[in-house]
Amino acid sequence: MSLKREMGYMRSSETGLMGVLGSALRLKPPVAMRVRDLLNLARLTLVGTEQQTLFWHFVHGRTKILGTMYSIPYWKSSLPIFFYTTLSEGEPVEAYVAYRFIDREEVFFTKQNDDPKFHYAPVVDLDQPPRFLVEAISGKARPHVEMPVLTRTSNLPSLLRLLMVASYDGQQPPILRFDVNGKAVLGVLMPFFDYYEASALPVFIYVELEGAPHAGFIRYMASEGGEDTEFTDRVTDMKFFYARTVSVDDRPFWFSEAEEPRRRRKKSVEQESGARRA
Repeated sequence: MSLKREMGYMRSSETGLMGVLGSALRLKPPVAMRVRDLLNLARLTLVGTEQQTLFWHFVHGRTKILGTMYSIPYWKSSLPIFFYTTLSEGEPVEAYVAYRFIDREEVFFTKQNDDPKFHYAPVVDLDQPPRFLVEAISGKARPHVEMPVLTRTSNLPSLLRLLMVASYDGQQPPILRFDVNGKAVLGVLMPFFDYYEASALPVFIYVELEGAPHAGFIRYMASEGGEDTEFTDRVTDMKFFYARTVSVDDRPFWFSEAEEPRRRRKKSVEQESGARRA
């Protein structure tokens, strides 16, 4: 097995998708994950990747949707995820999304793709979105998906050290950021390949922080016996290692479903403790 496959994380599933869109087969919907805005969607798809990315644009109900499909090695097969964001009704959508992140972040729609300072992704307009995408974003038909292993780290530098090892050949797993009970959860879904009968063992490794800003990047450097970790919106000094964060509005299903039993257990313990005091 090649090192490139070992370290690869997000593999674009857009090749041949036009054939899938026109298929008459009943397709299982992907897992839908709504990101905070266009900037977060561009940061997810246009930083640290050698794959050509494209966006699907369509209207669902009265809401404008812009999203992209990815596939992550997951247990015995792969986990398809439709990352998307909603656009304001009056926002014009052009042929390309232009994005830059060196020195400062900037994202916008444009009709041209010839400025070398920017990364570009084409936008494909759909008159009628495929049913499997509509079912995904409406939450009506999420297929049963086995949970990944949840593992919490004790600090943010541990998560950054993990990403330094996992980043290879232009690929870097994003840090997904969402809020739970007043705390920021920052985590990475990592596949560990060839685990017994599984093609890839998915592990969501995360840290819980208080007061973490919604910054686009976290920069990291270990030197002189210490570690320097800082949230930032600017990729400037290249002596640092930079990890990108993606703020998601939809809490990942593996965290939502794991948190609910934990809340019930906590409530039960509190009730039992109150009964004993009474």
